[in-house]
Amino acid sequence: CEQLAGGSRAGDSDILVAEACEYDRSFHNYHPRHGVILNIEEDHLDYYAGLEAIVESFATFARQVQPDGSLLMQHESPHRLAVTAGLDCKIESIGFAPQADWQVDKQNGDTLLKHQRQIVAQWRSPLPGEHMAYNAAVAVVTAHRLGVPWEDAAGAIANFRGLDRRMQKLGAMKGVADVTIIDDYGHHPTEVETTLRALRAHYQPERLICVFQPHQHSRTQFLMEQFAVSFGEADIVIVPHIYFVRDSERERQAVRAADLVDRLRNRGVHAMHLYPFEAIVEQLRMMARPGDLIVTMGAGDVYKIGRALIV
Repeated sequence: CEQLAGGSRAGDSDILVAEACEYDRSFHNYHPRHGVILNIEEDHLDYYAGLEAIVESFATFARQVQPDGSLLMQHESPHRLAVTAGLDCKIESIGFAPQADWQVDKQNGDTLLKHQRQIVAQWRSPLPGEHMAYNAAVAVVTAHRLGVPWEDAAGAIANFRGLDRRMQKLGAMKGVADVTIIDDYGHHPTEVETTLRALRAHYQPERLICVFQPHQHSRTQFLMEQFAVSFGEADIVIVPHIYFVRDSERERQAVRAADLVDRLRNRGVHAMHLYPFEAIVEQLRMMARPGDLIVTMGAGDVYKIGRALIV
């Protein structure tokens, strides 16, 4: 609180927006007036015993939303009713289904936000992919709840140019004409699949080459089969060593990057394991051809490969 009070934006607003994470149940430290749950999936299985424990952890977070506040949650989530049961705050859902309280609709590059089947806001989507349209719609609804007019919220989204490491266009590859380099933070199977699909649809490359750095040995081991099916949109997948974070030595010995490559090859994906990063950069410079899109993905330092390709 002292740091917030003394920050550069002290006094600008009485609103604090915080991104929360379920790892270590750290989001149980929050008691928000307005809460948002974008999705619930198997992750952080080095901490949680399984999906049931994750759902219960989100339910605990939901119960901490203040009674005079609100909770906005993904309509399509199979765990929505389990999380929202018995809450005192206002509960609304958001998603692509017409039955959602707030419906997100993509039409010809525009995102339409509907409430009770009536359009309340519309904007040109600045970033590709349905998941980005969904995230933007959540932001617009939340802003409106805090008093922002629909037109202002939609205008702010339309002018948004993205964040570092979220389908970030780094530039063109040096030395090979017409090769686009993208960097993305995605490190969960759903993120990988969704991002690759969005890049394929938006850029329509001749080949989509993905350099994916697994993040944590435990996550790679627990979600190996999900990872194996998440690269369907990629033409070539290059996997460096797994990025070490907090794994035990036993976990580090239990799985290797080559194990993921083997799973991908068994599914007919052109995949290879290369290391160090310099070798990957060299390989990409040799194999790249006009029309390719190269995306580096992962929560570790894989972004260094993308940046090396443009200089």
